[in-house]
Amino acid sequence: YIHGTHEEEQARLLTLNSLLNQRCLNKIELKGHENVLDIGSGLGVFSRMLARDLPAGRVVGVEKSADQLNKCLKLASEDRENDLVDFRSGGAYDLPLLTEEWGHFDLVFIRFLLEHLAQPVKALQQAKKALKPGGRIILVDDDHANFRIAPATSAFDRMWQIYCQVYDQMGNDPFVGRHLVSLLHQAGFRDFKIDFVLFGAAKSEANFMHYANNLMGILKGAKAEIMKVGKMDEPAFEQDLDSIRSWSQKQDATLWYPANWAEGVC
Repeated sequence: YIHGTHEEEQARLLTLNSLLNQRCLNKIELKGHENVLDIGSGLGVFSRMLARDLPAGRVVGVEKSADQLNKCLKLASEDRENDLVDFRSGGAYDLPLLTEEWGHFDLVFIRFLLEHLAQPVKALQQAKKALKPGGRIILVDDDHANFRIAPATSAFDRMWQIYCQVYDQMGNDPFVGRHLVSLLHQAGFRDFKIDFVLFGAAKSEANFMHYANNLMGILKGAKAEIMKVGKMDEPAFEQDLDSIRSWSQKQDATLWYPANWAEGVC
């Protein structure tokens, strides 16, 4: 995982949840009785949001990172929602399900995970085994080529290109979003649907700085890797980051990013 699991990164992820979760929940259109498997549940904020919308259903959240899972359980405890979601330690290639749970779930949700996996089809094949016949899978993931800021800023263009190269060198896929339907097809799913989830805002919107700070947090979190791959020294990195910070103060600053959404049926 390129960003690590340190405290600053977990704070960034909490902000990311606050910006995206309601939009994602609205698009899922739960009926209230589904059994849901959230693979790569991270800090568990969205898993719990799903569970609150399922009075007659349940949510199982699976997370591989011990740091993320510990923080997830702490957040749930602080909100007195310890029993709302069944959080489990495990990976996408070997789901920690009971024998009777295979072929049991109505919905599998996977967000911002496949970009970090060397074998995404293998993970989707596991997810398919967890679904009932006719069950639904929803993927949300990045195509970093779609990230745009305006007015154009050379510092962003330069750093974002290097950031995508970092993904490649780590064996990740910065453009996995455009391949989601192909991956679902390879894993044996059918009846595909696609959409986007907007992640962005204009300067005049109240939450703009949350988006801008998230962008800068992504770059700061990958600082060492960006400097290495881009052959940048620290002053050059900080200068580019300052340029992006200055961009965020412009009255017409705008951040556009459509996260790719794909659905399939088992």
